[in-house]
Amino acid sequence: MHHAEPNASEDRVITLQELHEVFHRMTGSGYREVLVALSEDPLGRFLSGRLDELRAGENRSVCVVRAGTGETVTGAGTGTGTGPGSRAGRSGVRTLPSLPLSALVADRRTALLSLRTPPGEAPGPVVLVTRPGHVSTLASVLDHLWEGAYAAPSAEAVPAGGRPQGRCLAVLALLAEGLTDAAVAARLGIAERTVRREVNGLMQSAGATSRFQLALRAQELGWLHRPAGETIPGAGPEGGPVHGRVPLFHDRG
Repeated sequence: MHHAEPNASEDRVITLQELHEVFHRMTGSGYREVLVALSEDPLGRFLSGRLDELRAGENRSVCVVRAGTGETVTGAGTGTGTGPGSRAGRSGVRTLPSLPLSALVADRRTALLSLRTPPGEAPGPVVLVTRPGHVSTLASVLDHLWEGAYAAPSAEAVPAGGRPQGRCLAVLALLAEGLTDAAVAARLGIAERTVRREVNGLMQSAGATSRFQLALRAQELGWLHRPAGETIPGAGPEGGPVHGRVPLFHDRG
């Protein structure tokens, strides 16, 4: 039987047995950087159960972005590094509400990718990706996912049964006023990426999968009802109360 070789010149669909062989060759090699995206498909489940094997390499950076609600993953780091501009030393597990694919990229030379199929159809096959341009593109996609994902809810996250606190609450209130991410970042003096991460944490806490749902859930949960005397930094032209109907958030993902 033909064995998949990581240095093959063409991308090709591989069998489950070949997937095991390719994966074990990857984990036993000298790869220094591994990027992983874990969606709810066969490749994602296969890789989810083997994260410890990926981390076994000495001085290996393993960056995992998974779909879900941010539960703890065995052996997960906190997610260091800030994106494609600062790859050195980054490692850990970050989370997004959903992902468009499952993939693994090793040293930006070889990759595994699950092909998507329409809802209701059988899962697509796994492709061994070796063409340099395809691997580079896939690595850029995973870099982008890593940069936009969050390691965990903010340190000022929503207490159990409570309301958002601190910066989380300020971000929520400003979005409810109709400000864009860029405007919220400018008002609070933080990076726009930080705003997106706070929104992701709020979506997780509210059980929302979109900003539209977050707006509805925030209103249902009373998160935007401000007790007398409470001040939310940056919210309202004079820090005044947020009340009435909540303007719909800009649904950017």
